[in-house]
Amino acid sequence: MWDWFKTLNWYEQILWLVSIVATLIFFSQIASTVIKKTPDKKRKYIFSNFLAFKNITAFFSMFGWVTISSLYQGFNYSSAIIIGILSGLILMGVMSVLFYFTQKLKENEAPESPQDINSTGEVIIDIGKKRSSSGKIKIKIDGGHKIMDAMTDFDHDVKKGTKIRVESVTSNGIFIIKPMQ
Repeated sequence: MWDWFKTLNWYEQILWLVSIVATLIFFSQIASTVIKKTPDKKRKYIFSNFLAFKNITAFFSMFGWVTISSLYQGFNYSSAIIIGILSGLILMGVMSVLFYFTQKLKENEAPESPQDINSTGEVIIDIGKKRSSSGKIKIKIDGGHKIMDAMTDFDHDVKKGTKIRVESVTSNGIFIIKPMQ
């Protein structure tokens, strides 16, 4: 096996090593993401997903394999490198967008009421008294902050910035909250 590797040019050897190592790291990251129970880091902007470690390892994996493939298809070294870099950047862009919108879906998914009761949070859009108008709250669910619709049975409006506790969740997923004293 090593005889084959020794016959390669120095840059082909480097590309093979980069490709194999980056692919192994990337697959171990995917496996750990599937196995672990804790949520991923919350990233507010698409660009912050672009520079995530998982994305960088995916770039090197894609870059290496596409560059090797381009070389074996007859492209010269500089063209193969350019094609590899472009392919890696496209993959990073696609993965950034997927990470971002997957995170957005997780933030907006319907709550599971039994575990959400007694959760604490904060009002971010004013809530009308005695369920006169709904507002928005930010609470911690499953290790991450989520923005949810909320109403109150309290005798006065609950203003933005007020700390709250969830009393119940309606059948359509609206949180009934009470201001904390």
